[in-house]
Amino acid sequence: MSTYEPFDQIASRELRQPISLYDLCRENIGWYTDKAIADSHLDDWGLNGLSGLYFLWHKEDYCSVHHRFHMRALYVGKGALPARLKAHWLKKPTEELMLIYFSYVVLANRMAKYIEQLILDCYNLPFNQAENLGELSLCAHFEQAEVD
Repeated sequence: MSTYEPFDQIASRELRQPISLYDLCRENIGWYTDKAIADSHLDDWGLNGLSGLYFLWHKEDYCSVHHRFHMRALYVGKGALPARLKAHWLKKPTEELMLIYFSYVVLANRMAKYIEQLILDCYNLPFNQAENLGELSLCAHFEQAEVD
């Protein structure tokens, strides 16, 4: 079973036009540094006015065979992207991680709510607390060009 299969199976049953979790995870990738290191530079990403679903990721090991980085999802959320990411930069305990990656998809609020909840039903994301019933880990593999 692939990492994305639990989400994809449910979405294909419940949505008229299913969305793949693989695609959701890999849209619009950016990063910010922990507040102890430097300013977030979130304003540099051109997120003003955007709203939707977003993930926070931690870059772990590099796989030299597949030439990709293993990314572990820390959080999934929804809302106004600049404000939500800035709030995470201010409040989430990321000093040990130093660099946090994010990815986002611009979506209507009602669709972002549905997808966020489905992800939390399937996966256990360490920074999510409310309604985080899932047991699986959510991971992705990003290429070097995606994390530069």
